[in-house]
Amino acid sequence: MRLSYQHANPSTGGGSYLLRFRDATRERTACVLVDSGVGVDIDSLLADDEYLVAVLLTHAHLDHYASLADSLRDGARVYAAEPTANVLEHVLTEGEKNYEIGTTDGVLDAVEPLDGWETLVADVAVSPVPAGHAPGASGFVVRFGDGSRTNHLLFTGDFTTRRVAGYPGFRTELPVDIDALFVNVSTADDFEKTLSESLFTLVERAQAGSSVLATASALTAVHYAYLLGHLGERLGDPIPVTLAGQCAKLYADLGYDVPNVEAVPVFDSASDLLERGTVTFAGPEVPTEGSARRLFGVVEGDSAATLVQLTGGATTPVDTATCTVYDFEVVNHPSLSAIDELVEEFDPIHVVAGHGPRHALRNFRGRYDERFVWASDDEREQILYEGGRWSPPPWLSETAVQSIRARDWRANGARFGDLAERDESLPAVVRVADPELGAEGVEVERLEDRFGERDDSTHSTARSTQTEGKEAASKAADTEAGERRPDESETSEPEAIEPEAAESGLSDSSVPDAAVTETERFRREVLGRLDDLEPRATGARLRARVVDGGDDVTLLRLLDETDLEHGEEVTVVLTESEDE
Repeated sequence: MRLSYQHANPSTGGGSYLLRFRDATRERTACVLVDSGVGVDIDSLLADDEYLVAVLLTHAHLDHYASLADSLRDGARVYAAEPTANVLEHVLTEGEKNYEIGTTDGVLDAVEPLDGWETLVADVAVSPVPAGHAPGASGFVVRFGDGSRTNHLLFTGDFTTRRVAGYPGFRTELPVDIDALFVNVSTADDFEKTLSESLFTLVERAQAGSSVLATASALTAVHYAYLLGHLGERLGDPIPVTLAGQCAKLYADLGYDVPNVEAVPVFDSASDLLERGTVTFAGPEVPTEGSARRLFGVVEGDSAATLVQLTGGATTPVDTATCTVYDFEVVNHPSLSAIDELVEEFDPIHVVAGHGPRHALRNFRGRYDERFVWASDDEREQILYEGGRWSPPPWLSETAVQSIRARDWRANGARFGDLAERDESLPAVVRVADPELGAEGVEVERLEDRFGERDDSTHSTARSTQTEGKEAASKAADTEAGERRPDESETSEPEAIEPEAAESGLSDSSVPDAAVTETERFRREVLGRLDDLEPRATGARLRARVVDGGDDVTLLRLLDETDLEHGEEVTVVLTESEDE
């Protein structure tokens, strides 16, 4: 067996690879394309004696499926983890309307959902593994046999070690040894901070009573809806979320049922989806077309509304409107240290870097001195395995090759491969049942500190509040009178009642006027007025949140249940305490 790889679109983003499995016993060479992104021209890559047996699709982002329709030939099947396969019909239909991705009619007929090992040709099989990054995304382990042994390649695709909308992140605990690691090296060191800041903004504006329109790609919208739905449950204050248009369709395709999330795939009235206090998601990332444009037309001129744009960095967000405008660049990629840890854990002899900017690829040249590193950005075919052993890059000196082989021998033996009968059940690309927001990268404590439900025990009764008010009024009266004893300090104890008054049990008002100073008369007058207010302050006590209604209008949103009806007038008593 001879195995080689070739970058299929290095000048238009990278991330697509063509594998060739040459076997002297076969007349034609079986080829596998991993992702079919922008600029892949499969006809120009394959020779007359080569044929395409399969396309492996890691996830349903445009830069990974843009040329899929044009790549299918030779009866090739499209393999994807089951969640990704489930969304492809809506993804391709929408993509065909908005992008130049060719005619996709025949693609769906070629799609094969994958949840375990699938044989592509004799001695070559593939299985998906969880990859984080986007809902339903996967990487792929490709297994090929040579004699009685098997060897393994691992394609990360775009990945994160974090969960994404309940789907597991990339894992290094696999039951197989990875010989060659194809790793996408696009990185984002501040994703978790940006994610939490954007969630903070969405919750804050919704709780303030604003109509919040959040524009995002469809899978990103599904991701955020999952987080907001479960975050509201955790905070004890549900956050109503509406998914409109394409993102609602993918939400249904993926089988989600998240608390307080409503999916509306088709709508007639845009204004009906933009209720105050609700976060409404629509695509695309900026509101210049599609559902986002229709909804933006409703909020654009509303000073009390909010637009939050969640972009991937390749679009120019709207920056001015009458409504409040925010934009966040949300790029869910791993940090560089996470890639380093992945390489260390898998300990492959080959590391193939791809799908990153040119300067990032250059940084990987020589980064792992104890392994064969391929970080080129051209279309040359490179041989990885031939004659029963792993082949080094042709540009390495013999001394470097021998040094790397010696180190690898000490760590991994001769790399003759695993025994073919070994159990190789890989982790499934299946959503976990229990949400764990911290595992998704959310700064949960920060959000709980700001928006968490307050314990009812921190709210005093009306009478205790009135008592506190009396004490505050008494202090205010003393200060206003400007009288202070020469030895009195800021921390001195309150003035004691005259002994005879205390002993007789008389109230303040019972002390003869002759013994009362001008300051004391003022204090009694204030307390008397508070006593008059007491009957009106002992009614039902309800919590409310101040809401900016725009145009100098301030509203109160009741947080407790009540029998109040529309138009009914109430008296509001504002209180302050150290606990509130």
